[in-house]
Amino acid sequence: MSGLAVRVDSSEIVPLVDEGLGNSSYLVPLGDGRALVVDPRRDPTPYLELAERLNLRIAFAVETHLHADFVSGSRELAAFGAAILAPAASHLATSYRGLEDGEVV
Repeated sequence: MSGLAVRVDSSEIVPLVDEGLGNSSYLVPLGDGRALVVDPRRDPTPYLELAERLNLRIAFAVETHLHADFVSGSRELAAFGAAILAPAASHLATSYRGLEDGEVV
């Protein structure tokens, strides 16, 4: 999803690293009380707790690379009100908004 454009202050992006999985995900404040999570791991707890501490509502869960050796937490975050964003061509088996290259969120 190289064309996804989100306008934020990069100093506010919070990485969440799961060294056991070798996966990094990110909580991105959007500047209006909302946040998005990039490539969330299955357990939504760390994102929900961090968002609460920062007084943010997680509005979006963004999938940048779906693959067989990683179980995404997007559906878990959707249960808390987040919309799932993924490449339009990903054909997810859940409700999501498909994004095209260059689309601004």
